[in-house]
Amino acid sequence: MLYPFASEQRLDDIRAYGGDLVKRERVLFFQAGKRGDRHPLMNERFDITCVFSPEDALSLAHELVYKVVVCDLTDTHPLDLTACEQFLTETEVMQDLPLVVLSSSNELRDKLAAYELGVSDFLGPEVPVEEVCARISKAIFHQVASEQLKDRLEMANATAFTVMSDNSDLGSNIQFLLGVNHCDNLDQLGQLFFRALDNYQVTCSLQMRSLYEIKDMEANGMARDLEAQLLFQMKDGGRYIDFGCRTIVNYGQVSLLIRNMPVDDDRRYGAVKDNTFALLQGVDARLKALDEHHKLVEEKQSLQKLSHDVKTVMTQIDDSYQDVMRHIVDTVEDLADKIHSRIPTLALSEEQESFFEYVADHCVSETNKIFNQGLQVDEVFQRLSDSMDRAMESLDDIDDALDAAAIAEEVDTNGDSIELF
Repeated sequence: MLYPFASEQRLDDIRAYGGDLVKRERVLFFQAGKRGDRHPLMNERFDITCVFSPEDALSLAHELVYKVVVCDLTDTHPLDLTACEQFLTETEVMQDLPLVVLSSSNELRDKLAAYELGVSDFLGPEVPVEEVCARISKAIFHQVASEQLKDRLEMANATAFTVMSDNSDLGSNIQFLLGVNHCDNLDQLGQLFFRALDNYQVTCSLQMRSLYEIKDMEANGMARDLEAQLLFQMKDGGRYIDFGCRTIVNYGQVSLLIRNMPVDDDRRYGAVKDNTFALLQGVDARLKALDEHHKLVEEKQSLQKLSHDVKTVMTQIDDSYQDVMRHIVDTVEDLADKIHSRIPTLALSEEQESFFEYVADHCVSETNKIFNQGLQVDEVFQRLSDSMDRAMESLDDIDDALDAAAIAEEVDTNGDSIELF
């Protein structure tokens, strides 16, 4: 808690309250020249330790805690600031202690000399003892305020460092989530994950359970059999499984074993858990996307095979159909020719001959008509075949467009990094 008069206040307020607020504060009192008694008011307000040599003063300042050092030079003529300079050069002792000088001089040059040395206050011979006590109290107030401000600055720096560290982790996570969409297989996905973990200074084993394979790896790309077994057997054991300095994190089709959790640092411990869990969510989402992509590739291959088989069968059917139609036409025409050639030898009447000729010609005509209708079936088969070819070509065009878009996006992503600070 700050003293009420830590900042600049009216001297009257300090006189009114200073004595009570700093009553019996420890004061190191160095007296140069002849030894004399101090004013009773100073003894009443402060717990004074009096010394008569700079060496003794510095020795006591090393051993005990004082709020202020008072250097009494009222008996030195002319004013000699050597002792003050000796005090202030001992930065290890005096860096947090104010130095108040009681002077026998009120000359401006002496005040400037004392100020240049780093003296906190300079009191001439005309200052009454009550004001001396008040200004000593004021020096203590300023020192307390400076210490508290220093503590607050250290806390602010620590907070700022924590915020910057957290935002650095966030930037790394965002980079990972942006890059995860460009991973085409589990090896790329795992390596990207371990690069994102570099910020957290942990060693891990990762298990990714795809529908088509189970991939175990650590940062070097290899797998440890025992850890792989543990991860698989404990994949349904809950979100977090802690044992010693190790933690297993499970999410969906992904499990992570962290070997060196910072159990002695609660802030880092929580940050590692939170951020690794967010990264695992990205890995799991990409893993599911890769599984779906694999399914689509298999379905496409199945459709392509089915299309090829159907086209082959259709070609065979068309060829067989054409052979049958040609054979039928040839047979009918051959039959008509034979009838026409045999009619004159059958001794038929003219009416009978006309009937047989009509039947033969009509059979040929109807057969040709049916054959022409069959040509329409050929056109239907051809349209179906062309439609299947266009469908397969469109699938290939879509794949090419997706690959080109992925390459372009990867180039853009590599050019722009995420920096939050």
